[in-house]
Amino acid sequence: MLHRLIPLLLIIAVTLFVAFNFQSIRRTIVYKLDISGDPTTSCCDASTVAKSDGKFNEEASTATYNNKVIDYPKTSLAYAYSESLAQNQDNNQTVLGTTNPAGEEKWIDISLDEQRLRAWEGNRLVMEFPVSTGLWAPTPRGTFNIWYKTRSQSMTGGSQALGTYYNLPNVPNNMFFHLGYAIHGAYWHNNFGHPMSHGCVNSPLASAAQIFDWAGPTVPSGQGAVRATAENPGTRVVVH
Repeated sequence: MLHRLIPLLLIIAVTLFVAFNFQSIRRTIVYKLDISGDPTTSCCDASTVAKSDGKFNEEASTATYNNKVIDYPKTSLAYAYSESLAQNQDNNQTVLGTTNPAGEEKWIDISLDEQRLRAWEGNRLVMEFPVSTGLWAPTPRGTFNIWYKTRSQSMTGGSQALGTYYNLPNVPNNMFFHLGYAIHGAYWHNNFGHPMSHGCVNSPLASAAQIFDWAGPTVPSGQGAVRATAENPGTRVVVH
């Protein structure tokens, strides 16, 4: 009698597993086959980024990720923002605990296969940490330069029908390297090392803060945003 129940029990077990892990399974399939159907291809529109002043939005009180209202660490984000705003504008020379007396080029390497970011000064590794790159839309491959930086940025996109809608205020330490694609801090998940984004490079908050101060262009003290210029160039970013 028991052996007759085994197939039924297996079906029930598989059904329960799929039900409880539906979002994770769907994300894996989407990533492998690149068939999300989500219309969002980067966190921000480039023209909107170019007008951003990078100021902290004090009025924002909630955050939404994948259609769900999530814990929004407004107080800690506001404190980190104020600390960043008051920094000495020459602080990026030593922020990673090292000097660069030889003037070696700073550059950032992002491996999509490894889901890791490495910061270099010439051939010397100065920082490394896991990231989350594009799941619902691919992170662009190529060689770029950071063209705009904002201390804080609101990001909205995704699809409510697909369960990927997000409305995230005060995303910290944004380094836009190609159109609306950025390296930035992420407070809405802690799954670094696995694809999670709509094309941007999600980074742990502390790591994003460090590399934001280290990378060019330098954001002047008291300002929330800066655009790269010949005199204040953006750090090279290689995505592969």
